[in-house]
Formats: sequence, C-alpha cells, structure tokens
Amino acid sequence: MCDFTVYLEDNIERKMIAKDILKARKKDGTVILMDAMGNITKVEAANIEVVDTLMQEMILKKT
Repeated sequence: MCDFTVYLEDNIERKMIAKDILKARKKDGTVILMDAMGNITKVEAANIEVVDTLMQEMILKKT
C-alpha cells in the first residue's frame, strides 16, 4: 500500500501535517486528506504542489 506523509509549505517553512494518508482531494479551496483509519484532515487555502510516490510524500502549498 502506498501512503503519504503530507507537508505544508508556507514561504520558506515546511511542516508535517499528516501521516499515513491514502486519499487526497481538493474541494472548494480546501485540500481534504484521509488516513488509513478514516480520519480526515482539512487544509484550507492550499494546493497540492507535489506527489512523490518514491519518497512517499505529498507537498501542499498555501495559496
């Protein structure tokens, strides 16, 4: 299974915001992340910048 660690970039800072993420979607300006347990993390005013399956990470960037 391919799960991601998700980081949020804001200018020069990168901060981990979620782990074991299996699903991501963008709806109405909000990125919605779901982990393996079904927990939801919402990140408002962000875009999905990079999805890297080799490194198992996803980078979100504030808009």
